[in-house]
Amino acid sequence: MVGLFLFESKQLNHKYMKKLSVFILFFLFLVFSFKTSAQSVDDIINKHIEALGGMDSLNAIKTLKMTGKFGGGGFEAPVTITMKRPDMVRMEMNFQGNSMVTAYDGTTAWQINPWSGKPDPEKMPAERTKDMKEMADIDGALVNYKQKGYTAELMGKEDMEGSEVYKIKLTDKDGDVRFSYLDAQSYLLLKETQKRKINEKEIEAEKYFGNYQKFGGVMMALSMDVRAKGETQGQIGTVETVEINPVVDETIFKMPETKK
Repeated sequence: MVGLFLFESKQLNHKYMKKLSVFILFFLFLVFSFKTSAQSVDDIINKHIEALGGMDSLNAIKTLKMTGKFGGGGFEAPVTITMKRPDMVRMEMNFQGNSMVTAYDGTTAWQINPWSGKPDPEKMPAERTKDMKEMADIDGALVNYKQKGYTAELMGKEDMEGSEVYKIKLTDKDGDVRFSYLDAQSYLLLKETQKRKINEKEIEAEKYFGNYQKFGGVMMALSMDVRAKGETQGQIGTVETVEINPVVDETIFKMPETKK
């Protein structure tokens, strides 16, 4: 009788332990799955930051000056872009003896466009101001995205012209959305898409980045191709020189007073 009881007890314990093991495995799977889904986007963004050179190298860049060429559609013009933390930028393009300037001083975005028939500096509209503020970001939207007011979501992997990429959705505080495509091997940014309103018409702009090289310990793209609806729109930028931490006078970012 005792032997039968022990046998039945062993059977019950075996069945109980089997069910308990299955439950534990299922519970661990749920925990692991939740942890993976909750952290995966940050894991990928952290690898992106490491691929760029790491936060120390990024933070060490206080000012940045790049010269190159910008054009397409039958024209090419030299361009100079000067940036200074936290959020100042000035771009100057020369063409046919005239100079076009677009700048942002951290508060006001302004421009001088001699081809518009308005030679005096003028403030940009709100949507262009937002563009200029984003342009002034030396690190890019993914770096410290939470502090910049974005939320990030991993949309999965995709094939992009033969390269496997991670697709990350960034949404800002205004509800505007952009998608960043990171190379699954190098974790560098290959493409960025974002809807933009130009002349009261909304278009989806695609920016393709390439020819990465290291300056000051940070990987930077030296070429950018801007397209709309998959078509090349004649906006191709090529960087020729990069200066890290040059002396920059902040007054170049300020909007000049209109001459009377």
